[in-house]
Amino acid sequence: MTGSFEVIQNERGQLVLRRPDHDDVVDVRVRRAFPWSSKERYVSIRSSDGKELVFVEDLNTLPANQRKLVEQWLASTSFIPIITRVISVDVRFGFQQWKVETDRGPTEFRVQEREDIRFLHDGRFSIKDADGNIYELQRLATLDEVSRKAIESVI
Repeated sequence: MTGSFEVIQNERGQLVLRRPDHDDVVDVRVRRAFPWSSKERYVSIRSSDGKELVFVEDLNTLPANQRKLVEQWLASTSFIPIITRVISVDVRFGFQQWKVETDRGPTEFRVQEREDIRFLHDGRFSIKDADGNIYELQRLATLDEVSRKAIESVI
């Protein structure tokens, strides 16, 4: 962790960084360096123009109230739905039309290229749709048989 600091949420709902001997920085952004592989580690607190102000190596080193606020902020600004069930994948028109259920509800999306489906080191997959949205597909063994059959031709 870089120095001592505190993050708070102001009355306007913005995240504010407080550090000794520095002015408060209003509207900071919190980003994970490795959102797929190290969710608890390597978190950057940045100014609204992208300059890194504080780097947290491990969220577990923060006081409980600080960690909770940072985790809530990360959850609200990181949108990576987790696919829990694959209903169908239609590949008839030169692209893949996915119909799925996610932890955020049912959705449909189009995958343009096979390369937009990436195998992750721990058995999960990241899937980028034609609009640039990212989805997480759990390990194949955790999916039901219908889901596994639906994706067997594209994975």
